[in-house]
Amino acid sequence: MSPENTDTFKRSTWWKIYFFFITILTATGMISMLSDPSAGAAEYIYLSLWVVGTVGFFGFVFLKPIYKPQFWLTFLVGYIVLTITYYFLTNIDQRMGMSDNEYYITTAISWLISLPAYYALYAYGNPRNPAWKNA
Repeated sequence: MSPENTDTFKRSTWWKIYFFFITILTATGMISMLSDPSAGAAEYIYLSLWVVGTVGFFGFVFLKPIYKPQFWLTFLVGYIVLTITYYFLTNIDQRMGMSDNEYYITTAISWLISLPAYYALYAYGNPRNPAWKNA
């Protein structure tokens, strides 16, 4: 199956499973985060970018052209920068009573779980991605 042939190219079922898994997992985390009394502007900005990122991830997984490829590459850079700086901007206690080791391991695992979604946005930003053949 050639990625250039959009009539036959389909994203793997695993991408679709991962999409729903990571979306539900992150949405649950967002609800928890926003219900914290210390939630503020950083959380609402992060939520806004997460929604946009999820839309791009949807476009990648389901081969739907949404806006322009260049937008998604630019968005990805800003999204990663905000995700890294979020730890310094938020007033929410991210450690939640964890030891240093627990906190760093948990953070590393969350980044590892998220890496395929970041890759998907990167790949979606490529104008040769099969999703853009439908545009």
